[in-house]
Amino acid sequence: MKGSAGILMRKHEIKELLSVASGEKRAELVIKGVNVVNVCSSEIYEADIAVHKGIIVGVDRGYEGIREEDEREKFAVPGLIDAHTHLEMSMLSASEFARVVVPRGTTAVVADPHEIANVLGVEGVRAMIEDASRTPLKLFFTAPPCVPSTRTGLETGGASISVADVEEMLRDERCVGIAEVMDVNAVISGEEEIFAKILAAKHAKKAVDGHAPMLSGKLLNAYVLGGACSDHECVSADEALEKIRKGMHVMVREGTAARNLRAIAPLLRSQCTERFMLVTDGDRATGDLWENGCADFLVRRAIEEGIDPVKAVQMCTINPAMFFNLKNIGSITPGKIADIVIVESMERFEVRKVFVNGVEIKEEDFPEHPFNYPKYGKSVNAIPVSAEKLVLAEEKACRLTGERRKARIIQLVENEIITEEKKAEISGVNVEKDILKVAVIERHNRTGNVGIGFVRGFGLKSGAIASSVSHDSHNIVVVGTNEGDMALACNRLTDIGGGIVMCDRSSVICEIPLPIAGLMSDERVERVIERCNRVDEEMRVRGCGMNALYALSFIALPVIPSLRITDKGLVDVRKGEIVPVFC
Repeated sequence: MKGSAGILMRKHEIKELLSVASGEKRAELVIKGVNVVNVCSSEIYEADIAVHKGIIVGVDRGYEGIREEDEREKFAVPGLIDAHTHLEMSMLSASEFARVVVPRGTTAVVADPHEIANVLGVEGVRAMIEDASRTPLKLFFTAPPCVPSTRTGLETGGASISVADVEEMLRDERCVGIAEVMDVNAVISGEEEIFAKILAAKHAKKAVDGHAPMLSGKLLNAYVLGGACSDHECVSADEALEKIRKGMHVMVREGTAARNLRAIAPLLRSQCTERFMLVTDGDRATGDLWENGCADFLVRRAIEEGIDPVKAVQMCTINPAMFFNLKNIGSITPGKIADIVIVESMERFEVRKVFVNGVEIKEEDFPEHPFNYPKYGKSVNAIPVSAEKLVLAEEKACRLTGERRKARIIQLVENEIITEEKKAEISGVNVEKDILKVAVIERHNRTGNVGIGFVRGFGLKSGAIASSVSHDSHNIVVVGTNEGDMALACNRLTDIGGGIVMCDRSSVICEIPLPIAGLMSDERVERVIERCNRVDEEMRVRGCGMNALYALSFIALPVIPSLRITDKGLVDVRKGEIVPVFC
């Protein structure tokens, strides 16, 4: 059984479906007496659901089936859709991701594959889609228009996506639009290449995902005029309302690092929610995904925030289906593919059974063997770095004279992926004041580029941690209390072909190998979680109380305010330029 965009039927099969729908013939499966959550009429009522040839043929009383399942007092909701995710961020292969989320009710995702695209290009995107096709998960995707994420000069990427590449991907029926248009400045200034990609989506009558953190007023008007249809970066109810007022669809993100639902929930309780969706943005730590689910987690969180359960389900079913023109899924109505989730109660939203294409999901529906991704285990190509290479010239001068100089510091913000710019008088790392060294090492083309800066908010008291998961160009990012451990962690990471490495006192403490593009593991989720838990434990022992892996992964993303760092140096995101560390 495979997840497909649709089920093709011959003429005689259509006639057969019609006879079953009208009650003349028995259905292959009838779910009896279940409380149907109707996302079209916003109501719940008892009915039978008749399924034949993988299609919902009827929702009414009195259907008879060759196989019947009595689900009285339980609830049937449409298969859940995560409308904006990055599978790579789970650190799992696409097939292993499916093994985790489908049994929890997420039967479809709209994946933005720009993480693997930044490393392996279009070839990586194709591989991930092929891997997912071995599973029951319906994987739709958007063509990444911003690879690299920003204009040249701010960072070094591993690949690029051209206008021709976008046009080719849009011809695939599984491609439902172009992915988040992150280079806001390029849109507002009317740059030719980004508009060619947006127009390609418009001509194909497909969606244009936006990415406009903290954008408002006239600049937001210009961005929307440029073609962006949605945004998943809202951090407040006011920001979400302004974007809705200007015609955008708002994807409310609730993940591990970025949790925006509570702030936006008052708007969801009081407003019509047709233009809202709930999404993870791929921001679900592997352990959270395994223990609490994907889109089912989003529905539970919305209900916890006092949002009507039917509205919560709509934001993970019919709303994304309508936005992305997914005509075959999104509701339990005649003619839709029979992706159905049975839950014990709407309040607790505990998933009991999942049907995909009318067949109940079993463990054997997922492949045992990993998919052979391109450049498997060979996508980290960094020049070895020394401790000396991680020291700024100004630091050397301060060490000689004992003076302190004013410097720009990247300030992390709790539960958000935005950062703030702070300034402080420093001579270098100051562990007592939680001012640590951060560096980004180019890993694709062996340029030897190293960007160096300072960060506050990790709380790390000793050692260093390095990662090749570093949005969006995925160069090596490292944070530490000393340059020796930082260099050791970076070089070990290169040796294992990518992943996450923690070092302390000149020793490797623990690691998470991610040989698939330096982003994903080829191991089972249980083993990946063991490795992640070990890293979390070692970080906590050393004073870091936050989700270090996710904070680390976003610190090099030069499209989200305010201050970031890349292999080219410190980036002022609002100005779109490299700025000096010491000022």
